[in-house]
This record gives sequence, C-alpha cells and structure tokens, in this order.
Amino acid sequence: MNYWILYARYEEKGEEMNIKVQNETIVHKDYHDLETSMKMNANGFRIESSKVALGGNVKSFYYKKDNDEKWKTIISKGITTIFLLMHISKPRELEEYHQDISDKLKAPIDYLVVPSVPSHILSSEFTQTLVLKKIPVIEVCFSSLNECKYVPWDWVRQAVGPASLSFIFRFPVVKTKKEKIRKMQWEAHLRSMFHVLPFDNGPLLNKNEMQMAGIYPKKGSLVRGDADYLLYYSVEENKDNLTKQTNQEPDIVVLRGKVIKAGSNYYLSLKNGQSCDNIFPGRLRSINLL
Repeated sequence: MNYWILYARYEEKGEEMNIKVQNETIVHKDYHDLETSMKMNANGFRIESSKVALGGNVKSFYYKKDNDEKWKTIISKGITTIFLLMHISKPRELEEYHQDISDKLKAPIDYLVVPSVPSHILSSEFTQTLVLKKIPVIEVCFSSLNECKYVPWDWVRQAVGPASLSFIFRFPVVKTKKEKIRKMQWEAHLRSMFHVLPFDNGPLLNKNEMQMAGIYPKKGSLVRGDADYLLYYSVEENKDNLTKQTNQEPDIVVLRGKVIKAGSNYYLSLKNGQSCDNIFPGRLRSINLL
C-alpha cells in the first residue's frame, strides 16, 4: 500500500511533517502536491518513530493462546520491535535454539533474537561462530565479579575483529563499596574493548544503541527505513500546544505501514513479525564510538 501522511506534528524538529509510505517503508517526505497516492490528513496528531525495546526470554513468547494480552501490552507502549533473549549454556545449543525459535515463535511485531550466555563459554571460537552467523548482539552474564578475570578477553577481541558484534554485560548485584568499585572498573575496561549497549533509557533503546545493534535507521527513524511510527492525538486546538505527555499511550501504532493498534482496537497477526537479523548490512556505528 502506498500513501501519504500529511501535517503531523514532529516534536523533534518542532514542525509539521509529510511522509510517504511505499511498500512498507518510508521513501519520501515533504513534496506531495503532484502525487496521486492516497493522502491522510494527520493534522492534530503528533508523530514519532516506533520504539525498540529489550524484552524477556524468547521462550516466554512462544505461541500460546493467552499471549495476545502480553503482545497488546507491549504494543500499547508504542513498541514495534523487541529484543528477545535466547538463553544457551553450551555453544552447540546456538544452532538448535535458532531452529526451535523459527518453529515456535509467532510474533505480531518485529524482533531480534539475542543469545544470552554465561561468561564461562565465551571463547574466541564461540565468538567466531557468532561473527560467522552475523549475530549483531550478545548478552554475557556473570554470576560473580571473579568470573570476569577468567574470560580470555584479548582473544575474544581478536575474534570480533572488524565485525559488528555488540555486547550486553550483566553483572551480579554488588553490595559493598569495594565490589562497586571493581564492577565500575570492569565496565570501563570492557567498554574500552567492545561496543557495549548501556541501555541508558532502561529497556527502551535510544538512537545510539540502535546504531550499535545495527538496526538504525531501518528502525527508529522517520527519515528512511521501515514505516514504523506512532500517532498521538491531541484535543488542543492550537497545534503549537501538541506537546508530549508523560506516559501517554499512542492512539495509533503502525508496523511497516500497517495499523496494528487504533484506539482500543488491536489488529494482531502472527504473520506480521519479522526477524531483524542482519537487516542493515555494513551496520552504522554511532559517531561517538569512532
């Protein structure tokens, strides 16, 4: 479906925005006068790009009849792409679980599967496997701070090489001042060696983190990429007062040009969700990391 969204308020630039959606992507903006495609007047709405968030264990999202409410809660927050954690304890489980996920995960929104591994299986060989499979993000979990020093970090760094592999590091809860200092030292050391997703906004990814994960601007952008966007309605007559309200739920949620939420109605299709693995070859990195 091809259509235009006209006169929506874009708070980031403080102006009205016109964008064209074609074949599930945003392909053009602003000049629409000579276009013959369908045009939707969004005057009175504020527009934002849809959100990307870190979710839970992928197995908890395997198809169940009662999962609809879980998906509705996620979509109501404006999330149309979710990172799902795949817990593995042995390297060989990586291939097995990917097949299992392709058979059992039926999602109405887009997703990225993130392997979550205990630190003791992180080796140069395992890292090379991740790179060869073009996995963009991995979560590494430590049961204690002492485990950090037993990982062959230099070998892992060499195995990553120029590849676009980013890390999420999960440390145990620390209680003493000494442990807090050690944790901060390890965090700083690992940031100096790898691209680390810090999750500055909690589970929601910001632009910098989406770049590190390789999904921006395919996701999280109104300039180009997938037509994932949110519309918020305002009863204010003055368009200059279409300000953002804290915790306001979007009135309309769109995934790749298709409405999946309108008001209190949800349009869930288990065929909608697509894997975001390697969706943007030659991933962009944040300029802050260069």
